[in-house]
Amino acid sequence: MDYQFTANVEKEFDEIADGLKNWTDMIDGFYHPFHKTVDEALDTADRATGERHLGDDPASGKRVIARMGRFGPMVQIGETEDEDKPRFASLPKGQSIESISLEEALELFRLPRIIGTFEDKELKWPLVGLDPMFNIPGVLFLSQNR
Repeated sequence: MDYQFTANVEKEFDEIADGLKNWTDMIDGFYHPFHKTVDEALDTADRATGERHLGDDPASGKRVIARMGRFGPMVQIGETEDEDKPRFASLPKGQSIESISLEEALELFRLPRIIGTFEDKELKWPLVGLDPMFNIPGVLFLSQNR
């Protein structure tokens, strides 16, 4: 790693500001070698998937993986190629792809939990993101943070 990179670029910017160097020459000198390196990396580099195989779901036998998804870190049971759609759960704050265990991942799929009934309606206690809530469908919706 070139720790002098920033200092050298600042020096070149000063030379451009003082009229001693043409800015297009400076950019060309950086861009062309950089572009060549990027093209070579795109052609030859292995792709990091960011996936971490945690184990298999004891209930279904399907793979459980932790990975980055469209909306952030998540765990997934099953594969997109499977006949059944895979199931997904977002990782809560404090958990990471690198450190989550299979047991912790499977626990995320146990939500929402049914904690009882009220007027013949199920009481669910989901912990969704940073906003725990209490939900009685069609009757009551309370957020712990409000």
